[in-house]
Amino acid sequence: MDREGRDASKETRRHLDAAAAAQLLAGLPVASASILDRGDLAAAPVIACIPACREEAWMPRCLDALMAELRPGDGVVLVVNGSDDRTASIAAERLRAGALAFRLIDLAWHEGEGSAPQARRIALDLADAANRAAILLSLDADTRVLPGYRAAYRAEFDRGFDLVCGRIGFDPEEAAQLPEPDPDHERIIRDYRTLSRRLAALIAPDADNPFPHHGNIGGANFAVRAQAYRAAGRLPLVPFGEDRALRRAVEARGLRIRYSDGPRVETSCRLVGRASGGLSDELRRNRLEADPIVDEALEPPERLALRLRLRAAFASDRSRSERQDALALLDLAPLRIAALLSDPLPVRAFQAAEEESPRLLRRRLTLSDLRRHLPALRALVAETEDARPDSRPSARG
Repeated sequence: MDREGRDASKETRRHLDAAAAAQLLAGLPVASASILDRGDLAAAPVIACIPACREEAWMPRCLDALMAELRPGDGVVLVVNGSDDRTASIAAERLRAGALAFRLIDLAWHEGEGSAPQARRIALDLADAANRAAILLSLDADTRVLPGYRAAYRAEFDRGFDLVCGRIGFDPEEAAQLPEPDPDHERIIRDYRTLSRRLAALIAPDADNPFPHHGNIGGANFAVRAQAYRAAGRLPLVPFGEDRALRRAVEARGLRIRYSDGPRVETSCRLVGRASGGLSDELRRNRLEADPIVDEALEPPERLALRLRLRAAFASDRSRSERQDALALLDLAPLRIAALLSDPLPVRAFQAAEEESPRLLRRRLTLSDLRRHLPALRALVAETEDARPDSRPSARG
């Protein structure tokens, strides 16, 4: 798209019909779009990428906090999608008042189509196309960055990481209005998650993320090098959980991932969200249901241990025989095992094996399941600590 030079005071606006929008916006189900540009994103070392759907109330808080953190020369790509309120006009007003280069897209989906992951994909793709060497910041429109956000990300990328996952907290005002959580429910989930990560650190340690670490990725607060974003195949177009899917793709390429406490945001914690499968759904289950389904990453101790042993066997310093021993435990066909052992990307082979093995099939647990499994998980962690507190575990089951 044409720009009017580097002068931040100049803008260009273009309205696109369905055919032009589909061509520019990666063939996604866009019926029409208008695009407002200012400045030179091609020169921006850091570009914030934000999908927004009916967020007129949050837009000023989101953009004001972001523009206070970013530096002159940085940029913003904001994709307003499926909105019939003032989100786009408020965003334009706030972005014009700042000094950052920006691209603001206001698009309409074809009826019955379009999603939050697709809007995030458009934002990331357009930022990557503008500067293929930029750091791409993923942020939600109902989210406010906290002081030190940009500097914390810059510090992590200076250490050589490819994908950095920051901390996500709740907006204090909204959190105060939530139904009170059941303390026992909160404790069970917290203890189970902590023990699961402790077991992972014992069986398949990650030098880039020593225990304890937060271990989470959320679209409201991660950042990725543009080169890593392309290497991973861009943001996966899944119904929900696109952030975790991207992390998995980055990991499959053998790239470095960091869970950092440095970059922090506060996000909306409303119980009725804009997208299915997101934070609002999880909050609603945990606050309102007696026996809610829990995070898919939480699984029975025996299956978790098997998965971690397989992961450990596919670490870069492990031998072919160790990997073959681990794969033999998964009920896979011999020819498939041979193919996996030949994959030049060990983590990709590990991911394929865990997806295909009936022994590692993920089944969502409920809170009562966690309660039942918690003593066994605690015992397994203690046993593993006692057996090999400082040594590398075997790949054999």
